[in-house]
Amino acid sequence: MPPNGNAGLTRSLILKSATSIISQDGLEALTAGRLIELAGISKGGLYHHFRTMAEVESEVLERLLQNFIIKLSACDEPDSVDNFFEYVEQEIFENFLVKDESNCALFAFTSAAATNLQIGTMLNKFMEELTLLRLKRLKTVSPNVPPVILHSAVQLISTLQLGLTARLFSGVDSVSLKNYWQGLRVLLVSAIQQDSSQGLYLSEGLDTVIPINF
Repeated sequence: MPPNGNAGLTRSLILKSATSIISQDGLEALTAGRLIELAGISKGGLYHHFRTMAEVESEVLERLLQNFIIKLSACDEPDSVDNFFEYVEQEIFENFLVKDESNCALFAFTSAAATNLQIGTMLNKFMEELTLLRLKRLKTVSPNVPPVILHSAVQLISTLQLGLTARLFSGVDSVSLKNYWQGLRVLLVSAIQQDSSQGLYLSEGLDTVIPINF
């Protein structure tokens, strides 16, 4: 247990322990008793730093999401549409489609979003921020493409990312996921480059990019 005077280390230890529990056994496994035991702190120590377990959950998720944004913001700017999609592929497969502790915890939060309003709101805000970051980058390499097309494309990427993540955690192997992504990537690039009068959306099975006339 860290020294009593080192509040920052104690708080970090609590959050690290909470992340470990969530990543291994899901959000429902995060209880005060289990967290106290794993972190090696007292009940008073836990509630000195966090008023409720919901606060612990929120801060764990906030840290996870901020770490992702920091990593993705540090990427180089693309110099072509193909280069943009290469970066997106790298982002998805190196940052999200890896079964490490952070991603397992993030998937647990995503699974709980439908029944937890606060978590759902935080995840939606994160996806909006990620979408805006990608949209800004795509605009720089597609200056003559109508904004509605670019916005459709980055929204599709977000949908694909969530779909690929769900498939990863349902047991689909990474090679199959990459082949699946690359097939849809070709369709997305083609749709952006060939028809600037249409918007885009994914079929219900997430396996076909379909144009929409405006």
